[in-house]
Amino acid sequence: MFWAEMCQSMNMYSAIELTLERCETECVHPEHVAPLLDRVLAPPDATRVSEIFGLLADPNRARILHALSLTEELCVCDLALLVGMGQSAVSHQLRLLRTSRVVERRKQGRIVYYRLADEHIRHVLADGLRHATEERV
Repeated sequence: MFWAEMCQSMNMYSAIELTLERCETECVHPEHVAPLLDRVLAPPDATRVSEIFGLLADPNRARILHALSLTEELCVCDLALLVGMGQSAVSHQLRLLRTSRVVERRKQGRIVYYRLADEHIRHVLADGLRHATEERV
């Protein structure tokens, strides 16, 4: 009942100007809102999530990540061959992905091997691919 009273008081004493974009009632379903108040993504976390999805929004990076998701690790030369890009272009994309902690690298002599940073990335890619290729009803 506390949340219902709070929502009602927000409506009664609110000095917020109503516009076409705002609801007349600030809290229509307090029973749905109350359990979510402390669970909605905080702005800094939302920024981090959107940055990850921004990285995946590039088709070349998506292809590189998908290739890496199919195996343990690949070197730049092999990745370039698989995705049909030049080695310097692949290296540039990998640098962005590594800076954002999406991929990790391992150096063996002069060869650098890349792998997905963790299973979360593999799952996000797999879910995105499943969603993109599923049949629409």
